[in-house]
Amino acid sequence: MRVFLLYCFISLTAFSQTIQFKSSIIDKETKEPVAYANISFLESDRGISSNEDGTFSLEIDKKMLKDKVHISCLNYKDTIVNAFALQNKNLTMQSKNEVLNEVVISKKVDKEFVIDNYKRKNIKSTFGGSQSSPWIVAKYFKYKKEYDKTPYLKEIIVYFGSMLGRKKSKFRIRLFKIDKDSGKPSEDLTRENIIAFSRKVDGKVKINVFKYDIEFPKEGFFVGLERIHIPYNFYEYTYTKNGSRKKYIAKAVAPNFGAVYTKDTINVFVGGKWRKHYLSQDFYKGNSIQPAISVTLSN
Repeated sequence: MRVFLLYCFISLTAFSQTIQFKSSIIDKETKEPVAYANISFLESDRGISSNEDGTFSLEIDKKMLKDKVHISCLNYKDTIVNAFALQNKNLTMQSKNEVLNEVVISKKVDKEFVIDNYKRKNIKSTFGGSQSSPWIVAKYFKYKKEYDKTPYLKEIIVYFGSMLGRKKSKFRIRLFKIDKDSGKPSEDLTRENIIAFSRKVDGKVKINVFKYDIEFPKEGFFVGLERIHIPYNFYEYTYTKNGSRKKYIAKAVAPNFGAVYTKDTINVFVGGKWRKHYLSQDFYKGNSIQPAISVTLSN
């Protein structure tokens, strides 16, 4: 009997063995660490983000070392490698080396215009997140003739959802051009790494983008909210199911981005590509939802 039990233990261990998948991501030219890069397994929903020092660690099933991993980060070319080639080694990422437009340091502001100025009552749901994999959710802003008098992007205002998901956390703002063929987000409008912080107090944060001298594109543009999967953003909460007093523990990633009703579909970047994301309209009274984001324009 002891021999049989020992055999069962060894067999279960062999088939359920987990390891720490870890590495360090650095810039190919400068050898500096690449912070907040997103690492996603293409054949599953597992992923993580690199820390400020470029390192990351994720517990995975050992057999996942045979899978492909997609690494993406602002200003760098996307990279796809086999997980085993990344394990316990440094990965170098190649900068895009794009030519930047000259930035205007200061301008006089006489006029402002706010697109989609929300109130708390407008927030109907949230874009929460488990600790499984990082992603980006984007909202499209269409160009209108009335914006000509205030053509420059001044502020991005991001609204948050429940108090639970408003714990102090970091996330990245992305500003994307639109791909004319697919209608999905494409290139970044700025190479600046815009890291924002969530707020508990009033449930929103304003990010100043005026210094980047970005004029509202005639084709429109996307504002993307990029979730960063680092321990700083992780938290746990307890909940109960209907008809039960038993408490369960869930692991999540802050912040919970506020969401408003829309008739449109939204774009989500997950698993290394942009996808049209369709949400169940029954749950939202015949609507879908999109991230609650306002944009302030100025002259």
